[in-house]
Amino acid sequence: MQGRPPVAPPHTEERLRWLDLIPVLVFTILGVILVFAVVVMLARLNRPYYRANLETIALSATLAIYLAVGAGIAVALRRLRAPLAYLGLRWPAPRDLAVTLALIIPWYVGIAVVSALSSAALNGGRAVPGNTRQLFIQRPHGIGILVLALLVTAVAAPLSEEAFFRGMLFRLLRRRLPLWAAVLLSAIAFGLAHASPTVSFALLPVFIYMGIVLAVVYAWTGSLTNTILLHGLNNAVGTVTVYALLSR
Repeated sequence: MQGRPPVAPPHTEERLRWLDLIPVLVFTILGVILVFAVVVMLARLNRPYYRANLETIALSATLAIYLAVGAGIAVALRRLRAPLAYLGLRWPAPRDLAVTLALIIPWYVGIAVVSALSSAALNGGRAVPGNTRQLFIQRPHGIGILVLALLVTAVAAPLSEEAFFRGMLFRLLRRRLPLWAAVLLSAIAFGLAHASPTVSFALLPVFIYMGIVLAVVYAWTGSLTNTILLHGLNNAVGTVTVYALLSR
């Protein structure tokens, strides 16, 4: 008598765990420590070279830290069968580009409104300074510095930050909380990671606003590609603008 064919095990939906955030945090912390140690060693071994190439060294150090974040994300997602599909990350299609272009003007209008409110409430009515200026420690010279800065701000930063804050943190929060709470908490985490007290505390609401919009876009489209494009375009515009102003 022929037995029944084996029954395939039921498909279980792949899920992230809160423990999956640990490799990202560990790699980030170790990356910061290692990069800082290398920069300090370079400054001590060859101070004239360090001073002459401070801009390139600073941007390269920032890029190395983002690579460490990316490595942590890769380790955290290694147990998933299709991590890119899980995150909603794919090669940009014409629709993705259209969504980004449609959102960019409302995005900047929102930034202007939040900046004005934050200026009045937290900065004594003075304009809220941007943190893009911190990219360029010295007056930038040459197109190579701009390319390196764009590699940091418009490529490395959006890829790693969107994968962590939207692809991982937001999704973990969304499993346990209502949509509005997951959006808000992930946006606050995004804002705290970006707002530098050395620039202005008034930047925090601006970055929280950005985090809210990016989380809503991710929840709406289910695509990390859309948030990366919007985030990257915003950073690219800011970087090129600051570079042009400082190079005059």
